[in-house]
Amino acid sequence: MAALVVALAWGLEQVVVSPLQTGAAYPEYSSLRSDPLGAMALYESLGKVLKVDRLYKSRLRADPGPSTTIFILGVAPVAWAKLKSDTLKQYEELTAKGARLVIAFLPVSEPWKDTEARPVESRWHIRFTYKDLHVEHGEIPKESALELKPGAEWKKLGEGAFARPLGKGSVVLVSESYPLSNEGLREERNAALIVKLVGPASEVVFDENHFGVVESGSITKLMRKYNLEGALAVLALVAGLFLWRSASSLLPSRAPGSEQAVAGRDSLDGMVALLRRGIPEKDLVRVCYEEVQKMHRHPMDIVDPNDPLFNEKNPAIAYKKLMEKL
Repeated sequence: MAALVVALAWGLEQVVVSPLQTGAAYPEYSSLRSDPLGAMALYESLGKVLKVDRLYKSRLRADPGPSTTIFILGVAPVAWAKLKSDTLKQYEELTAKGARLVIAFLPVSEPWKDTEARPVESRWHIRFTYKDLHVEHGEIPKESALELKPGAEWKKLGEGAFARPLGKGSVVLVSESYPLSNEGLREERNAALIVKLVGPASEVVFDENHFGVVESGSITKLMRKYNLEGALAVLALVAGLFLWRSASSLLPSRAPGSEQAVAGRDSLDGMVALLRRGIPEKDLVRVCYEEVQKMHRHPMDIVDPNDPLFNEKNPAIAYKKLMEKL
């Protein structure tokens, strides 16, 4: 049974607590993930020198100021390059007041050839091309087949990273997100590139909404905000112990053996005990005679109340004499 409880606690920890602690429940390159595929290291590193926050609502509802940089990490480049002009206009509205957008794409292999239009290439003057690249399955891709071919408006910030003015702000496209991941920062830290990506900002916002992580005011959000994942593990352990306690007793089992029934007392025994406590033995015959008198409508004068038999110390003898007279 103990082994079963341990297994239950371990299973709850792996299924419920561990994904919340490591962030494995969130998509790749989310700033809520602390494993190699997350971007929590970048979030926490920037938080030491700048104001950082996460965006859980739609970017359309955000109102970034001129000193704000929005990181949009882990974007699929093939699908993003096919965005309609209306969607690209929404990005331009974010930079209209001076904000900076940093869009970093997922490392990908060469996609299938297609002839579908890419409005971003004509609107922002940058081409999306792909080179031959072999990616081993099961490994974290460190290189992407995506190659950006920018126009004259774009300025190179680093390998695969280009920026251009857009409205009063600017937009930055990064061909891959790996250098910004937890593993990328650990193995190939490029502080100079990160500084260029952030730009002249005093606040950095990580967009989590495009991953489908929405602010709902739920208890999960509060647990994440106040780091209560450990408390959840304790509650899971307590629940497991409660189930164990309900299934079996913590006391040692009794030795098998025949159990003898304990004989109880019936109502007559109870009445006798009550009479013994309430009526003195020497008054028993007198009380009985008086009760008999009360039962008759017309009292009987057969026995004188002052008869010496009522003073008989032995109630049995007094009762016998009384019955002879009656």
